Amino acid sequence: MFDANEQKKAASMLRQVLEDTKGLSRRQFLGALGTAAAGSALLATFHGMLASRAQAADTVTTMGWGGEWDDRIAEAYYNPYTQKSGTAVKVIPYSTPKVLAMHEANAMEIDFILGAGLDTPMFVEKGVCQKIDWNVVDKSALTPNQLAYGDYAIGGSTLSYVMAYNKNRWPNGDHPKTWADFWDVETFPGPRAFGRYTAYPTIEFALLADGVPMDQLYPLDVDRAFRSLDKIKPHIVSWWESGGQQQQMMEDQEVDLLYVWNGRGTVTIRDNGAPFAFEWNQAAYQGEVEAWLAMKGGPNPTGAMQIMNWLGRAEPQAAFARLMYYGPTNLKAYDLLDKELAEILPSYPANLEKQFHIDWSWWAKNYEATQKRFEEWLQA
Repeated sequence: MFDANEQKKAASMLRQVLEDTKGLSRRQFLGALGTAAAGSALLATFHGMLASRAQAADTVTTMGWGGEWDDRIAEAYYNPYTQKSGTAVKVIPYSTPKVLAMHEANAMEIDFILGAGLDTPMFVEKGVCQKIDWNVVDKSALTPNQLAYGDYAIGGSTLSYVMAYNKNRWPNGDHPKTWADFWDVETFPGPRAFGRYTAYPTIEFALLADGVPMDQLYPLDVDRAFRSLDKIKPHIVSWWESGGQQQQMMEDQEVDLLYVWNGRGTVTIRDNGAPFAFEWNQAAYQGEVEAWLAMKGGPNPTGAMQIMNWLGRAEPQAAFARLMYYGPTNLKAYDLLDKELAEILPSYPANLEKQFHIDWSWWAKNYEATQKRFEEWLQA
């Protein structure tokens, strides 16, 4: 069992590697993990090895976004847990409707999840997740901001939706710097892409492009937003539906402008060499809405609670920031990150002051109607 003593050993070993590799690249970080793996069954898993003793009956199941996300979240969170506990982690494709359908049918197939965006507060409100057992989960390893949902979730990560531009098209700093610039196809010509997965923050970006100040966005004027979207729609050559599509368009230079999830975009720029850069001005910051949840009625409730005792800790959250560039919510994780890395995270003060916070209370009340209208607009 991954008991408290084993948790501390695992965290301590991972902490040491994080400390020893501050300032090094992701590749060097993984190399250091590989070296440590030679004498450590725990860290051996960072080379992708699963525990030989993990049995199907011990599996816990979650959902993921595929590609880079699944690979890197496994390296930071799941593989070390599996190696030490013997509990394998199975990942199936993320689907909000499927989670809700399983809950309504009393046939939950997953044990835990990192709720995306609006999903976390919705899952809590609808009773999809079970109450955290603090006899199993060590609350002292967390920081107070991770407990925004009380006994029902543990803060996971932060991200931003940020404009990315092709440096080959705009090499001298004269790139688009606002959403009004993004909409200005005459001054800044070039193929563009937008996301179709959710109406947020597309609605907000459309209002900013139409002149609404960042501090006056909410409540959103949806009619005005769609009038603004009508103007840019003919110039959008692709509507991405996944993080992988964002990355591929950047690597192939299929478009010159798009908005991306900051982690996916950073992987593509920093690790994969795509000639893009971010404009943090008027980016949309999710805040700390995303959190880890244990699902009510899941197939392995004991295993779900045990892994919850790992997911909120500073060490795996810092490792994930090193690998995927989303900000940790455990504030102790920042002590394990060097300044250069911190500066490219969405929560870094210089980045944060240029962004607006998505108002999740507005979206919770208006999501269904706005999303339906957005989907109908896309198909029109």
